[in-house]
Amino acid sequence: MDLKELIELAKGLDNRDKQQLIRFLQSETKVAAAPTRVIDEIQEQKHKDGLVWPHCHSRAVVRFGKYTISTRAGAVKRQRYRCKSCLHTFNDLTNTPLQRTRRPHLWVSFIELMIEGFSLRECAELMYEEVSFVTLFYWRHKILAALKQVPTESFQGIVEMDKTYFLDSEKGRRNISERMVPLYRQQGV
Repeated sequence: MDLKELIELAKGLDNRDKQQLIRFLQSETKVAAAPTRVIDEIQEQKHKDGLVWPHCHSRAVVRFGKYTISTRAGAVKRQRYRCKSCLHTFNDLTNTPLQRTRRPHLWVSFIELMIEGFSLRECAELMYEEVSFVTLFYWRHKILAALKQVPTESFQGIVEMDKTYFLDSEKGRRNISERMVPLYRQQGV
């Protein structure tokens, strides 16, 4: 089968299958590049003021060897550091959402899917079952917790708003503040 036949087959796919094909081709072409860039960016941001151990805030930190983590995308080497004050060891991903992650090559594609608005089950399907639904659930909470820590600036200036109405059902809610009390209960019957 040559490229022209593959293109003709791809034209016959529906949008969901095309998205899945795009994700597959992207994952096959840049498996190691994206996580490496992310980890390099994390290193630059964390070490722009020098190496600091996050727990005791000591600057007396030395390199303490390298270690290899085997992932599905291949082996990843990471630098280990040691604090001279408290003798604890850590790496570049300590205190980040990627801490203790065995599949760093999938984070970038998961975040892209999250931004596009896919549900966790859809993300698990589009990522070819490499990650379970439960793992993606925990990853999402790690990402949301990290976003809460990002400092935000308050809005200033003129803000325009329109009225928006939301249909809200009180059915099944136990503590409804505006619940009507039946007439026979008001009279004490």
